[in-house]
Amino acid sequence: MTTTTTLTTTRTRNDASSPSTSVLQFSSSLRRRTRRIGLRASPSSSSSSSSKNETDERNETTTTTIENNNTSKLQQTEVITRLWSNVNENEGYAHESGSVFGNAALIAGTTVGAGVLALPEITGPSGFLPSSEVLVAMWMYFVATGFCLAEVNLATLCALGSSKDGVSLFSVTRSTLGNGGALVFSAAYVFMHECLTIACCLKGAEILSSGKYVADVGFDEAVLVFGGAIGLFVALSNEKVLDFTNRLLVLFIVSALIGLVSLCVGEVDAANLERSDFSVVGNTIPGVAVAFVYQSVLPSVVSSLEGDVPKIKKATILGTAVPLAMFLLWNAVVLGALSGEDLMTSGVNPVDLLASKIESGYGTVLIDAFSFSAVATSFIGFTIGLKSFIADGLRSVDVKSEPISYALTLIPPLTFAITYPDVFISAIDNAGTFGVIVIFGLLPPLMVYSYRKSAKEFESKITMSTEMTRQKALIDTIALPGGDWTLFAIFAFSACVILQELVERVGG
Repeated sequence: MTTTTTLTTTRTRNDASSPSTSVLQFSSSLRRRTRRIGLRASPSSSSSSSSKNETDERNETTTTTIENNNTSKLQQTEVITRLWSNVNENEGYAHESGSVFGNAALIAGTTVGAGVLALPEITGPSGFLPSSEVLVAMWMYFVATGFCLAEVNLATLCALGSSKDGVSLFSVTRSTLGNGGALVFSAAYVFMHECLTIACCLKGAEILSSGKYVADVGFDEAVLVFGGAIGLFVALSNEKVLDFTNRLLVLFIVSALIGLVSLCVGEVDAANLERSDFSVVGNTIPGVAVAFVYQSVLPSVVSSLEGDVPKIKKATILGTAVPLAMFLLWNAVVLGALSGEDLMTSGVNPVDLLASKIESGYGTVLIDAFSFSAVATSFIGFTIGLKSFIADGLRSVDVKSEPISYALTLIPPLTFAITYPDVFISAIDNAGTFGVIVIFGLLPPLMVYSYRKSAKEFESKITMSTEMTRQKALIDTIALPGGDWTLFAIFAFSACVILQELVERVGG
């Protein structure tokens, strides 16, 4: 018996890229993208030649042929969990897949940002135990909604194809909720990201202009240096450089936090941790929601990991679990070191109070290092996500300029931060109250419900090919258990949080 391995490569070309209104049009449109190889499930015979005109795409299938003495052949297809293969055009179309750890670091870096710096001020009134329960519950909530977004993102990728940045949430919402839903989502998405980018610029500029590390730098100049320098770095760097930078910044954040914990552990009083007020726990939800924002980079994660659902799940859970552990530890240190009277002092940042209690001269340096690294890595994530979102919208009107995308991403928040330098907490509050919960809580279950409904209708009208069936089966593996009831529970919780905030604001 002899064994031979045959690699069959088929080239196809499809220059048309008109968007489809159905996210379940699984056809050759999956292959309508450059720098990406689609994987067919069924084996194909090798081709002796291919036309030069058919050059934009490669569909890769690996088959094993086993020949016995009677020359009968048995073909076995390799089990593949990814939906496509990313390739490097500059290295002979070599396979170039993103790593789970690298994408988890991107998620963690985006999550750990301006929100964590405001966390002690938000959780202080309720106390350590109630706020810790909220942190764990909101982590589970946002992992679930992240899976919802990944599910519809994968389906939209299969229907529309994409560039190397993946399909942004604009295309996902338009495919699932129509133009009206996409318009509402887009406005809220841009508003939320602008608010959080402004918050990052303000905190970064505050550290740079403090005079501790750089002399004679005004606040306005510090805003431009922080936002402009990091924004330019993102624009000029490739995925590998940004991946390495995020890993490095996350390492700095973790190291600084460990250092702070070691310095502050002697200041922690168990009596402070026992203080609880569950009556105000609901007020912590919007602020905690801001601390768990990472969904803006999900399209990039899904694209980088080639639609591989097991890897996407691992990256999402790991990338959010690390920040959760950090939030719980940070919450315990600050709330344990400060008394109830300290936390209720109006106009005083609990983090500044903590710095004043640390006798070591390294305390302030560690807090600044922790804060600066947190807002820097978060700023990178928000810039990547918002730029991808804007670029996708510009492509829909035949505008394909990278400089325009970056200009629309960076100029508005930098201008606002210079004009209104005292809106850090307001920016966090506005982003969380109606931005995060609406965009990443209320709408994802609606998107999934719409997608699944259209999927059933689509499947009932056609005969699914082997490739289409494989794609659908892989996408379904990320679905949350419980079906429509789980989607309804997520939607109902989100609606209750928004309604509570509306009632309090109108009544207050």
